Amino acid sequence: MRRTNPDAVPDDRPFALVEAGSHGIVIAAANAQARAEGVRPGQSLADARAIYPGLLTRKIERRKDRAALFALTRWSGRYGPARNVEGENGFWIDITGVAHLFGGEHQLMADLVSRLRAFGLTVRAGLADSIAAAAALARFARLGTEGFAIAPADRMQEALRDLPVEALGLADDTILLLKRLGLRRIGQLYDLPRPALARRFRSLAPARRKVRNSAELAGAVLARLDAALASAPEARHALPETRRAIVRRIFSEPLISSEGIESAVADLAASLCRMLDQAGRGARRLRLCFYRVDGTVAEIRAGTSRPCREPAHLLQLLTPKLPEIDAGFGVDALTLEAMGLELLAPIQGRLSAGLEEWTEADTAQLIDRLSNRLGAERVFRLVPYESHIPERAEVRIPALMAKDPLEKQGAERSKVSRISSASLRPPLLLAIPEPITVLAEVPEGAPARFTWRRVTHTVVRAEGPERIEPEWWRMLGPLAKPPGPRDYYRIEDDRGGRYWVFREGLYDRDSEAGPPVWYMHGLFG
Repeated sequence: MRRTNPDAVPDDRPFALVEAGSHGIVIAAANAQARAEGVRPGQSLADARAIYPGLLTRKIERRKDRAALFALTRWSGRYGPARNVEGENGFWIDITGVAHLFGGEHQLMADLVSRLRAFGLTVRAGLADSIAAAAALARFARLGTEGFAIAPADRMQEALRDLPVEALGLADDTILLLKRLGLRRIGQLYDLPRPALARRFRSLAPARRKVRNSAELAGAVLARLDAALASAPEARHALPETRRAIVRRIFSEPLISSEGIESAVADLAASLCRMLDQAGRGARRLRLCFYRVDGTVAEIRAGTSRPCREPAHLLQLLTPKLPEIDAGFGVDALTLEAMGLELLAPIQGRLSAGLEEWTEADTAQLIDRLSNRLGAERVFRLVPYESHIPERAEVRIPALMAKDPLEKQGAERSKVSRISSASLRPPLLLAIPEPITVLAEVPEGAPARFTWRRVTHTVVRAEGPERIEPEWWRMLGPLAKPPGPRDYYRIEDDRGGRYWVFREGLYDRDSEAGPPVWYMHGLFG
């Protein structure tokens, strides 16, 4: 029987993630089976393989891990609006005034842990009056099968008393100093005065030269303790809220038929657009989630090329994707979320319903339908770019890109150039200029005859030249070969064809670039 993912690591095998350290490859993380064999984070891979030769390893991808952690943190907004990442493998949520919606603190924690476990994650959670105390409980408390610990508000000291001093989140050298002083548990710090702790640190100064300001170090330790016991404010910042709007529908009877689901989605789209209209914003991205009776969740996504709050258009994007969703035993809840909100001023429609002018809105809706049907990576648009080299004056970006990073860069200049040189530039440019063979009456003159794609053309009219100098900043470096200037000509052959050609380089005997080369660059209508 073949595994679905042949690269998947068996759960029962010792496994570790590795990364490059200052002295070679080291262990970044290890599963429970690997730790049972003696593998520890920070070990060199050679030492770990000496302890357990059959250790399976993969390279850690911290950037992806960080992105996943932020995604989980944003997902946890269902339990409280204020939340943020905590360290490299955790996040905190402020549930003040929220617990009663779940039936109490215990029920809220049980729901959180069960949902995270359903994602395939190993979860440790803590609940306390301070974020520092909750983190200490989650990481160092002995948890039962529930996977979480709750510190009663009136027994905070008791809940933290037996935890190791590492639970305070202090620096490694500070932890080492505390242990050398015999302070291994948080409870041992409760009745210890600050001057006494400073004197103890000072007594170790000859052996530990890094301890220069014992009073400051003692203050930092006790400040972390005060923060954990909620006797001092914590300097924590919540994750900035993304610009989004969401509407929900919960059904007394699960939806099974496609007609019922389509009707519910239409109702959600209308409600969402009313919410967006009141806020004066439009949606750039949509996410429709289906919460099935069996506890699983399915979703479909769509995007728009510009802010939109028209229910009919949103339905045109979502409805073709509805057959992809299997309702299973029924859908008992739906959510429609608009993300990437942008300001959208009121738009006046046509004064006459009989007129069928093609407007910018019509174009944007066509782009949306094509992008969502064919894939956002297959539909592009051109935006101006700051360059006087014709083939570099525009760049291609996905049509649904939220922001055009290059759009403002040359927008004003391009408006002027389009007005002044509209008749000088061909409507069709070749993606890459193609070499041609040219016969000219004089070396620096216009072509009299040229051969392009094995066809010879006789020139009857020519205009030019228009000189375009190369971009000198692209020629920096000792090995850079400087291109020559371009002399562009607008020419017409004896068959009525009109072309845009250029000569790159000059007829200079002392030039190292060689003789000039002619190219075909565009065609007029």
